[in-house]
Amino acid sequence: MIHGDELRAKKNLAVLCDFDGTITLNDTFEHVLRKYAQGDWKIFDQQYEGGHITLAECLRRQGLLVKTPEMVLVAELERITGFRPNFDRLIAYSRENKAPLAVTSVGLDFAIRHLLRMKGWDRLVKLYAPKAVSTPKGIKFTFPRLRDKTSLSLKDDLVKYHKAKGRKVAYVGDGVWDIHALKVADYQFAIKGSRLAGLCRQQNIPAREINDFQEMALTLQYDIAS
Repeated sequence: MIHGDELRAKKNLAVLCDFDGTITLNDTFEHVLRKYAQGDWKIFDQQYEGGHITLAECLRRQGLLVKTPEMVLVAELERITGFRPNFDRLIAYSRENKAPLAVTSVGLDFAIRHLLRMKGWDRLVKLYAPKAVSTPKGIKFTFPRLRDKTSLSLKDDLVKYHKAKGRKVAYVGDGVWDIHALKVADYQFAIKGSRLAGLCRQQNIPAREINDFQEMALTLQYDIAS
């Protein structure tokens, strides 16, 4: 039997997931950069991690190094991408509890949409990502306007948006780009063995490390009911 407090908690939950390396087992945008970038893309990661450029600027500079047609990129990513087990279970949990479930990514939105559609998930989750357009001069990113002036990227901005609506937010990711969103989330998850998991240990962030989404769904069920 679900008690009133538990029911309200479930209705006031939002679940946010990174895509590359989280829903997928591989980082699709990094794969594109490794295979198709015409230049040193890693230097921009270093500049971002050093606090010299923003995440948006990092993506814009890296994107301009890739001049490969969209259809080639999508076909390549369809060929090599694997998926972390039991994302269907997290979708089911979110639907059962009327919790908004969204994918938040700074990767290639056209590739992510294709891969979600391929798995039958495109109508079950919302995608929040910059608009990426493949051109002969490189991939061009257009980022949405941030709702909160204190936000550092669309990821932590989305967490703050849901919290402003009175929701508790669960966030899961795997990389350095997820750290700011994770810090402001109520339920913190990191992929086991990931760069994000290491950062959480270094910074004493109490993120639960998971291998698959069944673990996340069960943890949310337990925490919300407790």
